[in-house]
Parts: sequence; structure tokens; C-alpha cells
Amino acid sequence: MQRELDAAVRDTGVPGALMTVTERSAVTVRSGAGDLRTGRAVPVNGRVRIGSTTKAFVATVVLQLVGEGDVVLDAPVERYLPGVVRGSGGDGRKVTVRQLLQHTGHLPDPGRLLPDGAEWAKQRFRHYDRDQLIRFALDQKPTTAAWAYTNTGYLLLGKLIEEVTGARSWREEVRRRITGPLGLSRTTSPDPFAYRVPGPHPRGYLCGPGFIDVTEQDTGYLDSAGDMVAAPAEVNRFWNALLRGRLLRPAQLAEMKQMVPAGGAVDEYGLGLEANHLSCGRLVGHAGQMHGYSTLSGMLVDGRGRLGPAFTLSITTEPTGMDDFHRILNLADTVLCHGRTQTGAQRH
Repeated sequence: MQRELDAAVRDTGVPGALMTVTERSAVTVRSGAGDLRTGRAVPVNGRVRIGSTTKAFVATVVLQLVGEGDVVLDAPVERYLPGVVRGSGGDGRKVTVRQLLQHTGHLPDPGRLLPDGAEWAKQRFRHYDRDQLIRFALDQKPTTAAWAYTNTGYLLLGKLIEEVTGARSWREEVRRRITGPLGLSRTTSPDPFAYRVPGPHPRGYLCGPGFIDVTEQDTGYLDSAGDMVAAPAEVNRFWNALLRGRLLRPAQLAEMKQMVPAGGAVDEYGLGLEANHLSCGRLVGHAGQMHGYSTLSGMLVDGRGRLGPAFTLSITTEPTGMDDFHRILNLADTVLCHGRTQTGAQRH
């Protein structure tokens, strides 16, 4: 693991990386610098911003509500958020909860509201309110592809959780239903205005030119679509609990794992769960990418549906392109599939 991670950090040129593989026990390795200014090493079991891996936590809460009879998957969003989804980008009377979870509701993304690159780094403490992001997205044209990844659906799902449960924030429900019962004390969703990553952590960088330190930032632009912080070992514990049936009833877990073809860096997508093909099966979980950090995470599922190790790799910047992403995915393949029977589909 150490040799492969060192090679991946060298080949991609990322500042630092932290990788945990959990089977009978958790094994963590780290590589590169945790702080380019001081040369400090990546902290052992340091916390990172996990970006869109947050979506799996939010989807789990929604599916728990489905199992409890408080939400219907194929009901229109209008039932739970009356009058919220209106505009050229979508109509809540036609878009369903399932479509929000699976990115099949043709809702546009609010990303165009945000500045890019070094300009974003300069403005990284500017706050974007969730409702502002939703309104901006719904003023855009809808997407036309059968599947199109968008943060808008998960911003709406955070709002839906609050409306259905009466919680002050979706964060309370994630803590009450998932991180608290599982004892994930280093997995949190800090208030956007907190800015800092709590506890020991590697610094996160934006590719500039050069590397721009963006560790401290306002994460309101992600909210329930991607603002959580976690230690990789705890993300693996979440996957173990989720995919082994400890968090959802069998019917809802089966719904979650029903995949449709996706695109880009995702082979297939379920309800807040994505899959990428490896040489010995599939990595089933959810990746996350945001300013300063990127995470590839999930559990190995072989061709017979048997669960293998859980895997989380976080790097302290964003991949510069698909070549870097495939280098990282190949690292997962090497670590998870080495010595295992070739029972799964070949990665494409």
C-alpha cells in the first residue's frame, strides 16, 4: 500500500494523500506533505473535507425516512417542498424524490454562480446561501441527458429532510441517525461560517498556477451536497455499516443499489451511491471532489455480490484531468484486487 501510494503521489504531483483500507482491521498509509509551507507530514488518520461523499450520508437519511413511511420515493418533490422547485430549470410537480437522489430529474447545477480557480480562492470566504443556489440553478435551462450529475438535487434533499423531520438542520439528522450511533466522532458537518477543518488535518490546495492553500473556506456553496469532514477510516466504517444492512431496511438498501448508467468519472449511479468497475468487481460508494480535497471511497463488491474491503483515498487537491483520476482509480484496483480471483467485470 505504501509503495503504491508513494508512486501515485509522485506520478500525479499532488501535495499529499491519505489512504485507509479496512477489512478485518483498518490499515492507513500516508504520503507527501500535509503542509507545503512547513513540510509537515500528512497527519495519521487526519481529517479531510470529503465533498460529495456527503451525498451518501444525506441519501441514507432520506431512505431511512422512506422506510419509516414519511417519504415516498416516487412522490413529486412538491409534496414535501411546496412551491420551491419552480422555474425554467425544473418543476417540483413533475420531479420525484427518486430523481433527486439519482440525478435523473434534469435539474441544472448552480456551479455557474461560483467564480473559478484563483478568483474563487480570493473569494473563498464569501457565503452562498442554499436557497440562493437553488434559485439560481432553477433559473437555468434543464439538462437533457438521461443522467446528469447536479448538486441542486442534494441541496433540495437537505431542505426536504428538515421539512419532514422538523430538524433545525439536516446535519442534526445525519448526526442522530448515522454518525452518533456508529460512533463516528471525527465525522462532522461544520457550520459553513466555521471555515476551519476541526482536528488534525492536511492542508488542502487549489492548482493555481502553483498550489494555493484553500484549507479554510466557507462551504455554504456545497451544504448538503458536499460539506462534510471525516477521517478516511471513519468513512470506511460508514460503508461497512451501510452496505451490510445496519443503517437501512432491506427494501431501501435494495433501492439504493439499483444503478443506472452514468458518465464522466462515474460508471453507474444508484440513489446516492455510485459504482466504478475494477478488475475484480466494483467499487461501490461515493467519490467527493471540492476545492482543496478529493476523495475516492467505497467497498469492493465482487461479481457475486460479496463484500470485500472498504477503501478511502483522499488527496489534498483536485485531479487535473481524467488521466489523474484514472491513475487514482488504478491505485484502488491494485490495492483491492491484487491476489484476488478475477470475478468481476473489467474496468472500462
